[in-house]
Amino acid sequence: MTTEQIGDLIFEPNPQYPYPFPVAQPPHFWMTEQTGKLADAVEAYFNGKRLASHQIAVIKLYLTQYVERAMLTPDARRDLLLQQIARLRTTREIERFADHVADFGVEPF
Repeated sequence: MTTEQIGDLIFEPNPQYPYPFPVAQPPHFWMTEQTGKLADAVEAYFNGKRLASHQIAVIKLYLTQYVERAMLTPDARRDLLLQQIARLRTTREIERFADHVADFGVEPF
């Protein structure tokens, strides 16, 4: 896998940490994003800070590519998960979403 730009984010995969499941296109991990925008947003999220709109936007972009590409449990409705991402507006909503997708085998953070 090579460098990939998704929106304003640039991902450089780390070959030491490959995605462990066979999928057509593996999701990127947040720590392989190169501009620093996603790392700043995720750090604020981890620290429970109120996220600025641009931080929410990059986290939503990241979550979208992750859910689109990740291996999910058979009972997951990828289309509904993607719709939920589009509606995320706060740190708390992102936290609830991350907890929810964990039920489907997805750990984006």
